Amino acid sequence: MLLIFIKINLFYYSFKDIEINEAFDLMDTNRQMAISTRDFKFAIKALGLELPRDRYIQLLSRMEKDQKGFIKKKVFIEEMRKVLPKRDVKTDMIKAFQLIDEDDTGKIDFNNLKNVAEILGERVSDEEIINMLNAADEDGDGQVNLTEFMRIIDKARKLL
Repeated sequence: MLLIFIKINLFYYSFKDIEINEAFDLMDTNRQMAISTRDFKFAIKALGLELPRDRYIQLLSRMEKDQKGFIKKKVFIEEMRKVLPKRDVKTDMIKAFQLIDEDDTGKIDFNNLKNVAEILGERVSDEEIINMLNAADEDGDGQVNLTEFMRIIDKARKLL
């Protein structure tokens, strides 16, 4: 059972990395694996971060830049990982739920979890996916709603 919680928790935390990568890629239009400081501002806004000017300048000044003044993807990801954990956990869980619920039904089903596992490159058997759903499904409908999802992620966070 603990393994199931850990895998669900890993899915949750993997979505932060996906979100960070997508925000960077959105601004890296020429696919140089680097963005300008101007694009950095838009990338952090794409992540939902609204920083006061002094905090933004502080963050930008401590980031390593290449010879042209661009921020490399690796640096961006590392810095955003430091900033994002300071966000509201509940908001992050809602975003993770919405990413998994790709068909916007308000529930996570077998196909949603299977797709997530494939996207993340996780080798998870159908039986494991069913077990994850069963562990989180409190009302017995075979799907996981937002409340159930938040409870299972919270349990997993406490166990780790």
